[in-house]
Amino acid sequence: MKKSSLNDQYKKPQPSSSQSSSSSSAANGLTQASLRRANVNWDEQGQPKSEEFDDFYFNTDSGIDESRYVYINSSRLQQRWKAHNGSFTVLETGFGTGLNFILTWLEWMSFQDSQPLSNASQPASNKDQQVSNHLHFISIEKHPLDKDQIAQALALFPQLKHLTDQLITEYPLLIKGFHSLQFKDQHITLTLIFDNVNAALPQLNGPIDAWYLDGFAPAKNPDMWTDTLYSSMARLSRAGSSIATSTSVSDVRRGLSSSGFELNKVPGFGLKREMMHGTFIQGQGPMANPLDHIKPWLKPPTKDIRHIAIIGAGIAGCTTAYALARRGIKVTIIDQHGIATEASGNPQGAMYAKLAAGEATHSDIYVQGYLQSLRWLHQHLEPGDGWDNCGLIQLASTEKETKRQQKFIANTHYPKQLLHSLSREEASKISGLTMNSGGLFFPEAGWVSPLRLCQQLVKHPLIQLQTRSISELVDVNGDWQLKSTDGTTEPENTFSHVIIACANQSQKLLPNCYLPTKSIRGQLTYLDEDECDSQQGNKKKINLKTVLCGKGYIAPADNGKYCLGASYNIKDDETQLRASDQQKNFDYLEDFGEEFQHLHRKLNESDPALLPGRTGFRCTTPDYLPMAGPLLDEIAFDTDFTAIRKNLARYPRQEAQFHSGLYLNIGHGSRGLTSAPLCAELIAAYICEENFPLAKDHTEALLPGRFFIREMVRNKR
Repeated sequence: MKKSSLNDQYKKPQPSSSQSSSSSSAANGLTQASLRRANVNWDEQGQPKSEEFDDFYFNTDSGIDESRYVYINSSRLQQRWKAHNGSFTVLETGFGTGLNFILTWLEWMSFQDSQPLSNASQPASNKDQQVSNHLHFISIEKHPLDKDQIAQALALFPQLKHLTDQLITEYPLLIKGFHSLQFKDQHITLTLIFDNVNAALPQLNGPIDAWYLDGFAPAKNPDMWTDTLYSSMARLSRAGSSIATSTSVSDVRRGLSSSGFELNKVPGFGLKREMMHGTFIQGQGPMANPLDHIKPWLKPPTKDIRHIAIIGAGIAGCTTAYALARRGIKVTIIDQHGIATEASGNPQGAMYAKLAAGEATHSDIYVQGYLQSLRWLHQHLEPGDGWDNCGLIQLASTEKETKRQQKFIANTHYPKQLLHSLSREEASKISGLTMNSGGLFFPEAGWVSPLRLCQQLVKHPLIQLQTRSISELVDVNGDWQLKSTDGTTEPENTFSHVIIACANQSQKLLPNCYLPTKSIRGQLTYLDEDECDSQQGNKKKINLKTVLCGKGYIAPADNGKYCLGASYNIKDDETQLRASDQQKNFDYLEDFGEEFQHLHRKLNESDPALLPGRTGFRCTTPDYLPMAGPLLDEIAFDTDFTAIRKNLARYPRQEAQFHSGLYLNIGHGSRGLTSAPLCAELIAAYICEENFPLAKDHTEALLPGRFFIREMVRNKR
């Protein structure tokens, strides 16, 4: 049996001092923006009708029967699920009221209940092989209804209330872009894309197993029914992918046929004379190279899943384990210290999205991550038990920050439910303190205990925890054995996939990989709530109601303690508490209103070394985005893709080589509570061969190999 250490695979390139400090795919101005909700008229029977397209959203006599007839039955979902291994993806053009999604979900639940095996629709050929048991429903909507409109429309179908209520709970704000929705204890994901079809489809990676073309009639919505739609469908389909649509007009038929779909015209539903359904057979000439549309470094080869290990039990590791487990995949988390003991061990972390005024990609990713994290928190933690969505004020405590916030608000159009600006008076009312400045307010944000969240996630029955230290990854014919620090390996524990989620320790496991991360020391100070109040004397008692973020942060007291911090020290590996950093944290109190300013003066009279606290080490990247995705074989890539040194756009249209089944999820810095669930879903999508939960361009911005590629393009290697 061939064995080799990953350490022997290639030499580590020297990092460049000119490494970019921002994502290469970022552009000026923010692409995310709030959307105007759909104009809906309601007839006397309460039926919704689109004002934009002058048409009803569903059949007014029987919307349920129409949806089942046109889409679900024509797509033969139950029969195909029985013969399908792995994730199954449906793509719908036109989410509308969500009725097609609800009925497909109901069909999926019926199928799941009928299956004797919980892990797969059929037994895998290899007894150790695991198969993802997951339905991914993607829907693209240019004119979305808001939550209230969805609720009003679906109230017409009280028999669907048990699913409708879950959809309405998770339904996102009307913000342009991707929204990945998960439903607790359900093997299903809904990705809503609020954009036009021709902009959204190029951001998908495929494959799509079933197409629902439901974007109003071609005569009423000609912008959707174009050759761009049909060619994108061909690119994203695989042999046997189905298509169903209520229309049968000749232009649509010709467009689909010329793109490789074999079509059948059948009687339509109700008063509609004809409709179409069919199958992708690709019989119309050679297919375009898929690598024209998805870069090779975003397309690792497929690999059977047998046993997955995650090294690191912090917020990145535990969220990734849960994302895989909810797809029916067994996962082992390995951490020498147990759950959330390193940077994820802080008792209170501020959970919000610090957005950059000139970084479109950066802000888009963190907004999507923030909204996804909120949905996970609502599902897994009760308010008061490890988290509090008390709101968060990002203070404009300096002139520079004031100008930055003003520029941001002027250039964006996010809904007020996401964030809005506050005057000093408004900030005082919301915070419960006498503030000296206003700022940006995130009404649904707050603080989270990373430990409590991790503890809840790893309760999933498919997740197990091992407490041991890993010193080396050993390649065994394309799979991985994990060598412990005592030099032992467990030959019976060979993993098909390994996800490295141990932050700064990742470089020790991958010493020859180019991972230009930085370790940043952060020290927290704990203040006793009663003692702080007693220090006020005749002054107003502290009644902090929301999280405050300035140069540091402070959250409302939990269990009688304030958590104040955190210091920021680069190239500093001191683990012990330092009085000088306690003093830095004291100084942050100056930003937090008159009550805390008075406390600051009192604390300066005491010895900071006497106060308790905690030290942790953040792991950050040069562009302040996480590294989440597969690991390139850098030596092979350097040879195979040397052409990108001259022109990145002319990259070779050939497969890239990766370290088989090896993934990275690190570099979250102080924002892991915001970014980790989204990155976890991304890695699960890679491994289970699903469509990415975020735009393809944003996926590339998170790729671990992006820094290596940038160095090649700049001829720094």
